[in-house]
This record gives sequence, C-alpha cells and structure tokens, in this order.
Amino acid sequence: MIISLPIVLLYGIFAISGLFFVWGKKKETTNVKLPVGVSVIVAVKNESENLDRLIDSILKNKITIPYELIIVDDSSSDDSWALLERWRLKSSKVHFYKNEGAGKKSAIKKAIEHSKYEIIVQTDGDCEVSSFWLLSNVTKLIDSKTKLVIGPVYPFAFKGALNGLIRLEWLALQFLTAYTSRLSKPSMVNGANMTFYKSDYLAFVKSGLGSKYSSGDDLFFLRYLAKYKEGSVFNLDENSIVKTVMPSTLSGLFQQRIRWATKAGKITNFVGLAFSLIVVLANFSWIGAIYVTLYDIHLLPVLIISVGWKLTTDFIICWNMSLFFKDGNVLRYVPLMFFVYPVYLLFGLVLSFKKTYAWKGVEMK
Repeated sequence: MIISLPIVLLYGIFAISGLFFVWGKKKETTNVKLPVGVSVIVAVKNESENLDRLIDSILKNKITIPYELIIVDDSSSDDSWALLERWRLKSSKVHFYKNEGAGKKSAIKKAIEHSKYEIIVQTDGDCEVSSFWLLSNVTKLIDSKTKLVIGPVYPFAFKGALNGLIRLEWLALQFLTAYTSRLSKPSMVNGANMTFYKSDYLAFVKSGLGSKYSSGDDLFFLRYLAKYKEGSVFNLDENSIVKTVMPSTLSGLFQQRIRWATKAGKITNFVGLAFSLIVVLANFSWIGAIYVTLYDIHLLPVLIISVGWKLTTDFIICWNMSLFFKDGNVLRYVPLMFFVYPVYLLFGLVLSFKKTYAWKGVEMK
C-alpha cells in the first residue's frame, strides 16, 4: 500500500521536471541559409477522402525556395490515383508514382529515391500541415545541425469522448517525446512529421535495420541515428504542427495500438522505457491502494493522497501540452481518462501479444 505513494510522487516529479526540460531550454531559431530546395514525400493507401486536404495544405506553404511533392501510391483500391491525376494538372510541384513493392516501407523508399533534393520532409496521407510547416522544419534541421527533426503531431478534434480521450493520450505522448528529446534520448518519432537528409535515410535502408518488420521505419530510423551525438531534435514550433486523422472506433484504435506495439518494444531506449514504466505503474498504483484500503480503513489518507496527486499530475502533463496545441477544451476529459486509462493499458498489453494486425484492410505481421 505504502509503495503507491513513492510511485505517484515519482510520477509527479516526472511531470514537473518536464516543465523545465521541455520549455526551460527552448532555443530560438536563428536566421539560416536555406537549401537549394526541399522534397516532400508521402506514401498513401486508400486516402481519397484525405488527399485533397493534404495536398492543398502543402501547396499553400510559404517558403522562398523550390519544393516538390512526391506521392507514392501503395496499391490503393479507391480512387486515390484518379485524384492524383487531377492534382498533376493543377500543379507542376506534384509528382506521383505507383509502388512496385508491397507496403508503406517500400513506398517511402521509392519516394525518397525519386526525390530531387537532399532535404526530405515526410508526412502521411491523412494529415494537414500549416502554411509555414516546411520553413519551420527545414530551418530547424539546418540551425540545430542535427540529422533528424521530430515534428509535433496532433489529432483532429471532433465531438465525443473517444476523440477527447485520444487527444489526451496524444498530449501525453508528445510530452514524453519532447521531454526525452531534450535529454538527447528521444523515445519516439512519427512518420507523419519528420525532416531529414536523403543520404542518411538511404544509408539507414542499406543497413537493413528493422527490415524484417512490415512497419516502423520511422522508429528504426530514429534508432539508427542514435549513434550520432546530434542525432535528432524535437521542433517546439507551433508552425510545425501536423494534424492527423485518428480512429473513430474502439476496434480501429486497438488495431492502431497493436501496430505500434509490434515495433515499439524493439527499439525503445532506456530513458523512454523508464519513463513509460513510471506512467504505467502510476496508473495502477492507486487501484492497488483502493484494494488495500478496503481491508484497513486507516489507510484511507494514503489513498486520498495517491488519487489526488495522480489526478493533479495528469492535469499538469495535459495542460502543459494543451497550451502548445491550443486545445484547452480537451482538459475536461482528464477525470474520465483517470478511470479509463488503466483498463485501456491492460487491454493494450494483452492485444500487443498478437502477431498480426489489420492496416488499411491488409493483414500485417
């Protein structure tokens, strides 16, 4: 019972120290010499509902250097290809190809191989970017003298508790990513928003790291770059935020989490693993405190402190990142998340042992 107090205390220290590490050392980007051009790459599969929004937002980017948009279609069964044909007539910046291999990894590789410029900015087919997205990420890459810029990603906001809980989880995930990046040990990266050099990615592909897995090149690339002193940096610029579509059903959400689990366990570094363990233990410690209190009512003050401190820490983490993403309304779901998340973690743990998952209607391993 008493162990619940140190756990939630450690969780609180993690959150409060994050306020300093994430924001305390923020370095303002200086004026840099921009490159000769930049290539934007996207691998798509059955994204006809989202492609117009994505392409339109990319073509509206305000940047003074040339850029190209390379889209590789990964055997879509909808009318994505016909939609791309129409965009080619509208803009000379749009180039697209059919994937000759199978899967998103080969589609990304093909897009990079067809790119004209050394600097690559990657996103996904179901996303939307801001008008200064390219400028922010390219400037950050050059100014930080790093190999990879990890860009912030956040779900589109819709009505409903499920979407609210998903957004809260993403606030926590982005907090963890920014925190560990400040410690030079980034725990994750999202292919929906990353900027890097073409030569580095091709060297990573040649290394064969993660080649036996059907997904997860973004995370394996992060691991590959970890050998460099300045391997990666998180871009804490609101202009670099990418909005993305999230599952609208529980089954879709769990399929996505299964896909993440199949790769995350293979590449998570010690810092990310330690912080994740603190979060998991904090979510279950107060449940254990309730169980013990039922047998000894004198321990009720310990339970109250555990629950109160855990709930306060949850709010600190989510509030901290909600300011950055300008989504204060989602904080009303924090009490619900407090009770739901332990169950969600438990189901996620059980489902992570599955060896296959569905993605875009295809069974993956």
